Amino acid sequence: MLSVILVLLTTSAFGQFHISTNSRVDYKWNETNSEWEFDSKDEESITFLEFNKDFTLVKHTTASTISGYLIKSQEHDEEDGNDQYLFTLVSDIGNEYIMIYDIKNNNIRFITDDFTRMIKFKIKSTWADE
Repeated sequence: MLSVILVLLTTSAFGQFHISTNSRVDYKWNETNSEWEFDSKDEESITFLEFNKDFTLVKHTTASTISGYLIKSQEHDEEDGNDQYLFTLVSDIGNEYIMIYDIKNNNIRFITDDFTRMIKFKIKSTWADE
């Protein structure tokens, strides 16, 4: 856990930070039960996220598209045993998201700004450029 935090700190000073993923699970919000419901799963989904050195931009590459996001804010959440970074994003077409980089649970989650959809990617690997 400490090594991941050090990677994040050193990447902002020296280079880009990369995350590869190897599965995707989609959820939709159930208002009646107030919980996320499983919608679909793709165990073959391989994607890459590339953060710039200042953590102000992130590029997300999938098999079918490349999307760019402006990072508007970020915070580190360590409450209740969490170890995650929360980012507010604006996409290159103007959509807003919350992105959660969950170190403890080894995933990245994108949540729409209206909290109706969530996409969870399982992290395969992380690395930093120097």
